[in-house]
Amino acid sequence: QTCLIHFIKRRKMLKCLLQKSLARFAPLEVVRPCSMFSGSFERGEGIVKDNSVPNILFLNASHGPKSLVGIGAKTFLDNLPVKYKLNEINLWNDELVSYRLEHAMAKLRILSSKGSEEDKQLFEPVLREAEMLNAVDVVLIATPMWNYSTPYVLKQYIDAIVQPGINFEDEPPPSNKKDTLVQPGINFKTRTEGRIILVISSAGAAYPPGGPIKDMLNPYLQQIFALMGFTQFHNIFIQNTMRADKKESIAW
Repeated sequence: QTCLIHFIKRRKMLKCLLQKSLARFAPLEVVRPCSMFSGSFERGEGIVKDNSVPNILFLNASHGPKSLVGIGAKTFLDNLPVKYKLNEINLWNDELVSYRLEHAMAKLRILSSKGSEEDKQLFEPVLREAEMLNAVDVVLIATPMWNYSTPYVLKQYIDAIVQPGINFEDEPPPSNKKDTLVQPGINFKTRTEGRIILVISSAGAAYPPGGPIKDMLNPYLQQIFALMGFTQFHNIFIQNTMRADKKESIAW
């Protein structure tokens, strides 16, 4: 019951955010001294976005439906008071887009205006998967902490689909540009700022502010998804699970 009340409070807030997100997307600008690449991808019509309902991408890195973050994600989705379209990717079981060294090298040649037709064909599946993220209104991530950070399957997915010229653009900043989002000296732009990301995460230890060990999972996810326009970050971080009773953790 405590867990349900916890999520009901958040769902009301997220309902308002979802409705606002469908109404408008403003350009996001963050800071970079010079352009990294001279070329660009040849893009067709791209993904057709359904604006009638929120499009939710669920990146499921949980250890299973009975895990703390698995229960949390299900509770959130079951109690979300709006209709939505859900695309769930089970990062452990689903076949993810292939992204190896040859894909990275093909991308660099394309963005340097030296890409061949073979390079473009090789990179096409990655291009389509990355463009799919541009049609998403909300990202929901359910993940435990591994070694203070992300499980490798989540990191692999991020490394494959976060692509310059698709999810974000890098370009020289105006000479009077002083505000930063990621860090000083970096300038990135995305067409879809203001989107929502909810991370439901868990860790065996406790991570109090100013404590001796640092949480490198949630800040990383906040920063990398903000790069792509998911700037409304919400986090339910279930801590100290090694010592806490499971019922207590579920009620977090």
